[in-house]
Amino acid sequence: MVGQAFQYLFNLLPFMHGAAAYGDLVTLSVKPALVYLVNHPDLVQEVFVTNHRRVGRGRTVETLQYLLGYGLVTSDGPLHLRQRRLMQPQFHHRRIVGYAETMTAFAGRHMEVWEDKARVDLAGEMGDLTLKIVVKTLFGLELPDTVRRIGAAFELANDYIKVRDNQPPALRSLLHRMPLPFTRRFRRGLAYLDQTVYGLIAERRRHGLESEDLLSLLLNARDEEASDPSEAVMTDQQVRDEAITLFAAGHETTAMALTWTWYLLATHPDVQARFHAELDNVLGGRTPTPEDMPNLAFTDRVLTESMRLYPPIWSTGRMTFEPITLRGYEIPAGAFLIAPPLIIQRDPRWFDDPLEFHPDRWTAEFKEQLPRFAYYPFGGGPRVCIGDGFAWMEAMLILATLGQKWAMRHDPSHRIELLPLVSLRPKGGMPMFLERRH
Repeated sequence: MVGQAFQYLFNLLPFMHGAAAYGDLVTLSVKPALVYLVNHPDLVQEVFVTNHRRVGRGRTVETLQYLLGYGLVTSDGPLHLRQRRLMQPQFHHRRIVGYAETMTAFAGRHMEVWEDKARVDLAGEMGDLTLKIVVKTLFGLELPDTVRRIGAAFELANDYIKVRDNQPPALRSLLHRMPLPFTRRFRRGLAYLDQTVYGLIAERRRHGLESEDLLSLLLNARDEEASDPSEAVMTDQQVRDEAITLFAAGHETTAMALTWTWYLLATHPDVQARFHAELDNVLGGRTPTPEDMPNLAFTDRVLTESMRLYPPIWSTGRMTFEPITLRGYEIPAGAFLIAPPLIIQRDPRWFDDPLEFHPDRWTAEFKEQLPRFAYYPFGGGPRVCIGDGFAWMEAMLILATLGQKWAMRHDPSHRIELLPLVSLRPKGGMPMFLERRH
């Protein structure tokens, strides 16, 4: 009656790894849905690129729409193409480098309160830091109480989505409409986020305020290809949806990328020593800038390898809008295709010693021979993450800023377990001992 649905819902990672052993394209019996595991880089390319007009997010993002509305992550078809065209220029390199000083300043302030030998939850610390950065760069806000309330509202929404996502669609829809305490708390949190974002939108439209934050860039974006002038700009609803989408993506995923990177450095002292030596040699104690990034080659490889082993967006999916063919098999319309980077990026066919942390594997020659979709932590095709350059710069600058002053030591009493939510989290956080560098 239900096939493997309970394993899929409650034992997801072992179930997915077990299914991957059956081959490159695996049918999963997750009734009543028809689900396929796509487990080969060439097939991922066929889904993401070759057939991108025949597939989309569809019902794979129903619960995310409770929070994000119809932003880039959750929209399809002409709406997605229009929004992408409007927003792409706002993420040009020359624009995003303007946020570098904010990133390093907040990172510097954040570590000022750290104490030598203190035991902290690095996952929480990185979440707090990236929250402050995204609220400042996106909304231009930095009042501690406002930032705290925005973070709390988002975390509540995240928990709600996690619970609802594990429920059958009919039950989920029913519970979402009922005035249950959990649903009412979610709606209060969502109302606060909406009130904040719509208030900022109204204020800037009313007074014509110019700012360099991302919200202002969204308000000023123009679609030069639009035949109707009224369609050349985003409505308030569209600006709100894209702003919340950027907030969610810019906060959670970068925090998790940093958390896993610190963990890997802490558990590989030889790599951490080389990481610190590079920072000392290149920066000499000064604040890093985007111009330093090409000279931080080992740091770049460390982050690349970290996001191979622990991609923040550990799985991504599509729904077929019309039939497609993969490896000679016809996939009907309405099927779900799951392509998890966490599994493909740990495949021994593409990576020697795939479970080992080897930053030095990322030579130019290795990257050139690697299949295109053997490594895709930011997705790919027309739906590749629009903020990948922003996120990479933020992670590099934070690593360089904090790594000059601090070393991390993992608490050996804490057992690492993966928590596969929307992003890949460590279960129970990431306790670390801080060690001041001299």
